[in-house]
Formats: sequence, C-alpha cells, structure tokens
Amino acid sequence: MTDCAFVGGRVRTASGDVADWLLTSDGAIAATGRGDAPAAARTVDLDGAVLLPSFCDAHVHLPATGLYARGMDFRGERRAAAIVDAFAQRVDAGDPVLFGGNFEDPLDEPLAASDLDRAVGERPALLARADMHSCVASSALVRALDLDGLEGVDRDDDGAPTGYLREQAAAAAWRWFDANLPAGAQRDAVEAAIERAYARGVTEVHEMFVAEWRGWGGLDALRASAAEAALDVLVYVATDDVERVAATGATRMGGDYFLDGSFGSHTAWMSEPYASAPPSGSPPTGISYRDDADLLELFRSAQRARMQFGVHAIGDAAIEQALRTWERVADEAGVDEVRALGHRIEHFECASDDHIARAARLGVRASVQPAFDLYWGGDDGLYARRIGAERALRMNRFRSMASAGLCVGAGSDSTVTPLDPFLQMTALRAHHVESERVDAAGALTMHTLGSRALAGASRAGAIEPGRPADLVAVDRDPLSTPTGELAATEVTGTWIAARRVWPPERAEHT
Repeated sequence: MTDCAFVGGRVRTASGDVADWLLTSDGAIAATGRGDAPAAARTVDLDGAVLLPSFCDAHVHLPATGLYARGMDFRGERRAAAIVDAFAQRVDAGDPVLFGGNFEDPLDEPLAASDLDRAVGERPALLARADMHSCVASSALVRALDLDGLEGVDRDDDGAPTGYLREQAAAAAWRWFDANLPAGAQRDAVEAAIERAYARGVTEVHEMFVAEWRGWGGLDALRASAAEAALDVLVYVATDDVERVAATGATRMGGDYFLDGSFGSHTAWMSEPYASAPPSGSPPTGISYRDDADLLELFRSAQRARMQFGVHAIGDAAIEQALRTWERVADEAGVDEVRALGHRIEHFECASDDHIARAARLGVRASVQPAFDLYWGGDDGLYARRIGAERALRMNRFRSMASAGLCVGAGSDSTVTPLDPFLQMTALRAHHVESERVDAAGALTMHTLGSRALAGASRAGAIEPGRPADLVAVDRDPLSTPTGELAATEVTGTWIAARRVWPPERAEHT
C-alpha cells in the first residue's frame, strides 16, 4: 500500500485544530499540516469537504438492518392497512422473505395474525415492533412455533393466540425466522447493512447477536458475510455459554444479554409500577429476565475467563441488578480486576445518580442510544406515557454519565433507530432536558473514540499520526453546524485504512 495525500478541504485533527492536508502511509495516518501538502503516490481531492475520523456504531443488528433496507421499514406509518398492503405486494412479487418492522402501536387499527393472513395467505410472515421485543406473526408462523408454556402470547377470548407475541414468545418467532431465512437473503441483508454504514461514514460496528433469537448457525452465516467486507464488525454474542464463546478466541460477549425488555412493550423492568397499565397478564413493573443467583454465577464465569460482558438493562431495577451483581464479583475478585475488563451496560436509560457513581467505581461502560430520547423522550413522548413525565425526565442522562467519568459510547440499536451518527449526534445535542445536552465536540467524541472505547480494542477514532486512516469526508463541519442542520449532513467519501469504500462507484478493492 502506497502513501496518499488528502487535499483540497479541511481536516479536523484530534486536538480540534483544522489542517489543510492529511498524509497516510501503509493505511495509517502519517501527518497533517497547513499549507502545501507533501508529494504522495496518490492524491484525494476533498473538493471542499471536511475530513473527520470515521464513526463507530456501538450497537447494531446488521441482518435486520439490511432486511429493512429492502423497503419493509414502517417507521412513522400509522395505518394498519398500509402495512398489510405492503406485505401483499411482496407476495405478488414472489418475494420469499416476508419480514418487516419498525411499526409502533397503537396504529389506527389493531393488527393481528388474521390481518396478515389476508395479505400472505398460508405463508409465514413476521412484523416486528420498533423495539424488537414484540411482533405480529401470521397464522402459518404461529402454527410453526411451539408456544406452550411461553410468556408473552396474547390470546383472544377463546384462548387462541392472536398473533401478537412479546419477549419469550417473540424470541421463538425470531428463532424460526432466522433458521428459515435463505442463505442468500441473509448474505444480501448483511451486505445492504454494510453499505448503509459506509454511506453514513461508519467503519466499525458492534453487532449484538442474540443467540436465543437467531441460533448458532446464524452466527456462522453472519461472520462469513462480515468477513468479506472491510467494515470492522465486533460481535457480541448474547448467551450464558461462556466456555463456548471463549473457545472461539473471543474476549467479549453478551451485549444484548437481556436483563429486561423495553418500554414500548411494557417490559422494561422498573422498581415502581408503570403509569399506563401493561397488557393483561404482564407484570405491573415489567419483566425481570434473570435470577440473581444465576446472573452472579454467569458474571463470575465471565470474570474468570477474562471476558468483557455486556448486558441489556433499560429499567432502573434491571440496572440495579447488573450493578449489585458486579459489586459482588468485585468483592470477590477485586475492584481493579473488574475495572480492567470494562464490562458494559447497553442502554442504561433509567440510571440514577447512585447508579452512575457505582458504575464509574466499577469501570462499567455505558453504551447509549441517543435517538431514543429524540424519538420517545419529552413531556408527550412514549416514555412519559409509560412511566409518567417526572420519571421520564430522569432518563438517558448522557451529560451526567460523561461528567461522572464513565466511558460513554454511542450507537443506534439499528433497526430500532437508524444507523446514522448524524442523527444520533443531533439527539445528544438536543436532549429534551437541557442540562443533559452534550456539546458538539462531546457528541463527536462519543461516536468516534467513545464508541470504540466501549470494546477497548480499536486505535481508530481520531486524526493523529499513528492511528489507522479510517476517515469520512462530509459536506459540513459538525463542530460548527447548528444542531437543527446536522442530520442533513451528506457523506462524500468513506475510507478504511486509506482505501475508499464509499461511494460504491469509487470504491477501491484489495
């Protein structure tokens, strides 16, 4: 690999200074400077763009992201009939994959299996709620599942499943769908998701692979697809089988290892009851997934194996369970030993001052999804409707976390919110609670150095000599662009180790 000079634009260096050019050598940043650039074997004309370190999305689901990119993304759609019509059109087109999602209830009319059946007949079809913790399955899919004894099966007055499934029952539907997704469709979905990442300047993602949803065969397929791309895909496998993951040579696992559910499905685990009543049969404070004793043994096993472990914890009761369990491990193994592995909490939405302080003491890292607040925060948002405006004010406390010294990194939880760091940075800067807003420099850091630090592995994320030349060129400077204009940022180029991966027509292949 030869050296390359990036010229004709502005370069945002790690110190916050603006340089005129950047020089790379063997895929790493060699120098930046003002004035005329040194001679190089290759030159990239930025054409007035701003060159930044590329982004890392610290919480994604690549296959679902790619499937939604095929056009079955119902974000913002309020009409049940429109969703049913979209499934019918896929059937008419002969599409073997009948999967869509990102709907939010209530729609203008309730959706059940019988509604999907009108569109798909006797074919299995799956419609995922935006939070991925609930879904609507067609009758053919319901019949293919073993739902006996599972929580989360909505039933009609006669006791028959309606097709609306939550948590454990929804997990059974994900397992079936993944196991029956054609290999070509899975590969195409991952490729589409990777292209989406490149298009928004993302060159590293942390894939949250839920083994109980997707099966171990799906993990092999995902890894095979990801291995063909330049994108750095760090996989977190959500399972309690520490030995199996350690045997692969991995040093991290968990991620979306559920301690609770979600607010959209009334299943985030809270210490106090929901303000709006959960569906019939659901606990008033949400769902606790794990027994304390079992979780302690799992955390001990991960610590002994020197394995970083991440957990999904949204509600305050789930966060409390994670922290008190790590504290017990720290009492046995030592605080410094726990801190050294930098365990993660995904979401960390309902963290109190006490939770934040205890997490900082343990070196627990906070993996946050800023657009959750943008989409569902505020006095009239979903969070306020679920738990009341007062409790909702104390959610997603991004600035408080960073100020307390926590390692905070950002992601999208795509497909839950879009794989788009500019949208996420907008959300950080426009938090509905002014005291929790993060400034422009902090928002950029959380999506570059911060998100990568969650995994503790990458040296990318800043423009300074010696770091990998993972770069993105954009049409405006995020440090000076008004918050309301940031989401409209256009990416003009993305590079990994100084090789261009976006746009596709100008991509360089090794």
